[in-house]
Amino acid sequence: MSEAGAREIGFLQLLDDSWNLLLLALRTSLPLLVIALVGLVAWALLSRQPWPFSIEAQSEHATLLLTPELETNWRIDGALLCIRAGESSASAGLDELPAPEADSPCPGRRWRAFDLRGLSEATLRLPAMPRIEAAYSVRLDVGDDGSLALQVSGEGDGLAPLELLPGGAAAPLELGHAAILHFPPPGADHPPRRILLPFAGAGSIGKDVSWREPTLLRGGTVSLYTRSDEAAGGRDLVTTAALLPGDRVDLGQRSRAGGSATKGFVHFDLLPAPTEPAAMTVVALGEADAVQIVRFGDQGYSFSPGLLARLTRHSAVSTWAVLLVSLLGFMSIYKDGAELGQGSFRERRRRLAADWRRWRGGQGDADA
Repeated sequence: MSEAGAREIGFLQLLDDSWNLLLLALRTSLPLLVIALVGLVAWALLSRQPWPFSIEAQSEHATLLLTPELETNWRIDGALLCIRAGESSASAGLDELPAPEADSPCPGRRWRAFDLRGLSEATLRLPAMPRIEAAYSVRLDVGDDGSLALQVSGEGDGLAPLELLPGGAAAPLELGHAAILHFPPPGADHPPRRILLPFAGAGSIGKDVSWREPTLLRGGTVSLYTRSDEAAGGRDLVTTAALLPGDRVDLGQRSRAGGSATKGFVHFDLLPAPTEPAAMTVVALGEADAVQIVRFGDQGYSFSPGLLARLTRHSAVSTWAVLLVSLLGFMSIYKDGAELGQGSFRERRRRLAADWRRWRGGQGDADA
């Protein structure tokens, strides 16, 4: 046999021993891979990781608890404003605002009414209070005539007062710690108006069905998604739940699993002559281990992905399972189980080292 043929045979023997050593290592580590997969499955089932969710609901009532870390600004031009009379933190410049010509929407004599329909780009500012344990709560109700009412109130020590920005270069006017806003429907000769109220915090959409108050949630959808960094194509839909009339959806400030605060907006159209009962649209986005849905005053249920979804939509479990199945298929296709990685790991490693030394020695003699 020629010297070149011997070198070629030695090189092929080296490749064969290397390949068998790799297969033997894979066969030896297979039980460890299975144990790791079982551990990941148990962790995925027992852990309470937050799931991104979205809510789109049509409701006649909603309550919000705004997070104090962020400043909130709402356009309120065209509204009727009510503040408590004699509020110590209210600005003296409020006396320059006109009073409503028609009946006051304020609940009693302790409130003063102002007409903001003559102001351009009037804005209500709820200031940020990151270092105090105080927050503003907001109640939103849709009236039978197609109007929208907002009740803003705050509780807690060190609470910063509400501010009215009249627009232009005018200085902000302090309103105190409570205000009521009434958005009447426009007249027949006026175009529709759209109200958008972004928010961040907690609260609820809808209310428990009661004979005392007829407002309720009309319907909507709750959707759960995978995290955007756990899917190759971005955020994937996991499951959805339809909301029934009379439901109430609770929006938590932060989930027990460490999710972020809920963010969203309230959308409402003021129509001159609504042909059907009006409702506002509430869109909320956040992260939680479950979304609490209260149905007909009961304790409700926590809407969360099922066991199968927790496994198939978990990035670590699905990646590890695909890797393990692919490895088993590859090993079964290449060789029969009786021939796969014959011998011990130490024996194969010694044989590979000997073949390597022989082949390197042959290479050195050829170069000489």
